[in-house]
Amino acid sequence: MKAVIMAGGEGTRLRPLTCNRPKPMVPIINKPVMEHIIELLKKYNLTDIAVTLQYMPELIKDYFGNGSDFGVNIRYYVEQTPLGTAGSVKNAEDFLDDVFVVISGDALTDIDLKKAIDFHFQKGSIATIILKKVDVPLEYGVVVTDEESRISRFLEKPSWGEVFSDTVNTGIYILSPEILGYFNKNEMFDFSKDLFPILLKEKKPLYGFVTDDYWCDIGDLRAYSRVHMDILEKKVKVNIPGKEIEPGIWIDDGCEIEEGAKLEAPCVIGKNTKIKKTANIGSFSVIGHYNIIDERSGIKRSILWKNNLVEKNVQVRGSVICNKVHLRSNASTFENSVIGDDTIIMNNALIKPNIKIWPNKLIEEGAEVNSNLVWGSKFTRSIFGNRGVAGEINVDITPEYASKLGAAYGATFKGKAKIGVSCDDSTPAQMLKVSFISGLLSAGIEVFDFGKMLLPITRSAIRFYKNDGGIHISTSTEDVARLFVDFLDKNGSNVDRGTERKIENAFVREDFSRCEGDCIKEIKQIPDYSKFYLRNIINNVESSKMKYKIALNSRSGFILSTMNELLTGLGCEVEVVNVKLMNIKTMSKSMTSNDVKYFTSHIKMGKFDLGVSIEDTSEKMMLVDNKGRIITEDMFIALISLIFFKNVQGGTVVVPISASQVVDRIADECNGKVIRSKTSTQDIMEKILGSELKEEMLDQFTMHFDAMAGLVKILDFMQKNNYKLSELVDMIPNFYIDKKEVECPWEAKGKVIRHIMQENNGDSIETLEGVKIYKDGGWVLVLPDAEKPVCNVISESYSAEFAEELTSIYINKIREISRG
Repeated sequence: MKAVIMAGGEGTRLRPLTCNRPKPMVPIINKPVMEHIIELLKKYNLTDIAVTLQYMPELIKDYFGNGSDFGVNIRYYVEQTPLGTAGSVKNAEDFLDDVFVVISGDALTDIDLKKAIDFHFQKGSIATIILKKVDVPLEYGVVVTDEESRISRFLEKPSWGEVFSDTVNTGIYILSPEILGYFNKNEMFDFSKDLFPILLKEKKPLYGFVTDDYWCDIGDLRAYSRVHMDILEKKVKVNIPGKEIEPGIWIDDGCEIEEGAKLEAPCVIGKNTKIKKTANIGSFSVIGHYNIIDERSGIKRSILWKNNLVEKNVQVRGSVICNKVHLRSNASTFENSVIGDDTIIMNNALIKPNIKIWPNKLIEEGAEVNSNLVWGSKFTRSIFGNRGVAGEINVDITPEYASKLGAAYGATFKGKAKIGVSCDDSTPAQMLKVSFISGLLSAGIEVFDFGKMLLPITRSAIRFYKNDGGIHISTSTEDVARLFVDFLDKNGSNVDRGTERKIENAFVREDFSRCEGDCIKEIKQIPDYSKFYLRNIINNVESSKMKYKIALNSRSGFILSTMNELLTGLGCEVEVVNVKLMNIKTMSKSMTSNDVKYFTSHIKMGKFDLGVSIEDTSEKMMLVDNKGRIITEDMFIALISLIFFKNVQGGTVVVPISASQVVDRIADECNGKVIRSKTSTQDIMEKILGSELKEEMLDQFTMHFDAMAGLVKILDFMQKNNYKLSELVDMIPNFYIDKKEVECPWEAKGKVIRHIMQENNGDSIETLEGVKIYKDGGWVLVLPDAEKPVCNVISESYSAEFAEELTSIYINKIREISRG
């Protein structure tokens, strides 16, 4: 058998480690990660090896040559342009005349390849994917197999809501050569995104072999440090260079350890390294070749590459030091810091935790480095949350941060776009709007400054001015220190997760170019769009003058004044009520609050036609009917679906997977159709608007995400058909939904979903997001949260008691599985 090592990886998330080398050449325990892979292949007599290259190919060729020094035969195949995982292997088609193994050159594993190969032949498989159970599966391809180990489903890089298993694709495959006939040479083609879905569709024998052996995708800097700890703790079987002079202490040839130097197990010291007296090499440290560690210096839980000079009394803690770094006396580096090649850190300089320093830098004497040089940023799991970016003003989101985030967003358009920017009327939002505009301008973007505006109006303005995207900045009236940033696409929808990832990648790597001074465009000021927008709503009302008496509540004065102007312009009598209601999503928790009781009884006693409370973003509203009944979020979805179907017979509504089945009953009565989406704002928006704007779908978008225009549409429908709001509510059949959240550690979420799916194999289940189980005429949805270590459990049944019972059953299951 032959093998293919995919070694084209650039390793952008590992920078600055990969600034001067491709990812397969990054050292693990003093030898390139790809050398460990070659040793593994050789162990199983896979000595004829094809290596696919793309980024810095000469460095790999120069190191490994024809493979003879490593006991193998190597042929190289270089991609001129990126071809994807399968496309790169296709280059070696002439070499691959029998079943072959494909393995990544930038992950570390000690997998028993013989077991996997035997499994492949026993199953008569055309393609076998090596699988591994992991705690947090978000960065991998998630895979589900049946009882025979045949693959039934997979999904690349899911969100938490999409995680349906904790079993992931390791990128190690055993393949029959016939699979290369499924695509053409020099065609961009990927194994997991393109080839495996075809094999699945054609019902070809595609199997998954689950290994318990060690495997680590060295995807980021934390994983890079962790893999060294795992080797030193003997969790993985690799050849550690040097001789084990004491248990857990490896010393390579030519080392000089002076008397009085202290070595703590486990640690590794590379060739020709000198450790002077009183120096201390702490446990879990790996020192590479040709280093000098001077007196009184301490290295703890750190990795040093080659040719570094560490002068007297230097303290290195939890850091990675690349090649030819000079740490002068009394310098210090702290946890998770990374120092790039050829950097000089002068006397008494201090590198704070989590700082990345790119190659060829000079850190001045006594400097405290608390921001990255010159590229890179604080590494976080992600910048975006459930929706947009949120954080503390001048703590998480500073003017510098906002400017860079604006430039990162601008970079996704490659400098050719018109972007609208707006904010609410708060001073912090106005300050940070200036920073976002600066970042966009620096990327060569043409900026439309919409000024102070509510988010739904910004969405409309982006469509009206045919912008390519937008940014809206707003604050919270509940927490004045908190800021929210919505990134919008050309339809005014929040950008999808793919675009969020692009912005995150550009931001984290600072991988974007600034335009030249003469290319910076002038800002276009758009002063009065809000007035045009309100007038447009009034002009589009089909009814004659409305005489509704409305109680209006919001914590935002900006929203109150805008809504008051709109409703009085329509002929309504408006009374502003200032009570602190919870937002629509937590209404169930606030039913006992005096404010809610006051608001509902005030509407009933004051003979109002309805009450409306509007959230800070002006997207969501909570309605109270003329009988004082609160229209909860679930009831509101049913209400707007009813109005839509009565307006458009045979139409289609989009509702989240968590919406009540009563919507389907309403649709059946009106010959309509229901499309279910995931629960995220982006997915609902994408399902409603898609790539092209349709008038009837724009109405739905308005009802979901524009409290101002949406309320007017409800009032217009009531007026035209002579309905009271309570009469519309009475038309909706009774339904009972129960919602709770249960603690669930991040690392247990995939396991929870997998267990629940396996347990309910015979029952009707749905995995659009989380897992939804249909039981006894009702359903229960288990949905991992994207931002917190919890799972949301939502149930619907024929009675409130049974819905609550269903929720309790699954809360107990989740606790049992996650603790087990």
